[in-house]
Amino acid sequence: MASSTDAKTIIDKASLLLADVSKSFWLASELLDWLNDGQYEIAISSPNTCSVTAVIHLVAGAKQSAPANSIRLVEFVRNMGLSGTAAGNAIRQVERKVMDRYAPNWSHDNPHPVVVHAMYNAEDDNTTFYVWPPQPATPAYIEVIYSQAPAIIPDSNVGTKITVNDYYQNPLLDYVLYRALGRGTEDTGTYQRSQDHYQRFAKTLGIKLNDDRNANNSGPAK
Repeated sequence: MASSTDAKTIIDKASLLLADVSKSFWLASELLDWLNDGQYEIAISSPNTCSVTAVIHLVAGAKQSAPANSIRLVEFVRNMGLSGTAAGNAIRQVERKVMDRYAPNWSHDNPHPVVVHAMYNAEDDNTTFYVWPPQPATPAYIEVIYSQAPAIIPDSNVGTKITVNDYYQNPLLDYVLYRALGRGTEDTGTYQRSQDHYQRFAKTLGIKLNDDRNANNSGPAK
């Protein structure tokens, strides 16, 4: 869903709360940079913020690369055949250590274009995943869901929107205030205000993540 919130709206609110409406101390360009940084932090913390579903072409062998613009792979969906258009079997994600234990030869098993298992650990390496069976010399396509970096907000002119969903506008305001108040300050009170805004930013993201998990785990009423 496209955002309807102007970047200028958040920047102007930040300037008002900083008692710098003229933006003479905290420049609009600085505030915009921090707004973009906040969007990236949100995308990392909440991978479904900027998630896309895409069909990707695998390479021969077991070791594969995530899309170049991927922050994190969210889900392996299904096989898409040698053409990339033939929907096939679902793919089950498993832990690599499980494959290592029960099928130690998995990485050099007989190649086959239909992926049964995918192995991925974003904490170890968010750019690499593995498939089993390994892909043959003529590899197939699979469908994945992945999180990508939000588009950069180019300016703070009227009509230029934030590039994450509207419900992130308040966390983004807190993030901008956190960065502004923390810029080179040696004042204890100002530093604490900065940290308070970051805590609010982090807490809001945590609440949203929990809400998402609860929604995904909830089933029909019994």
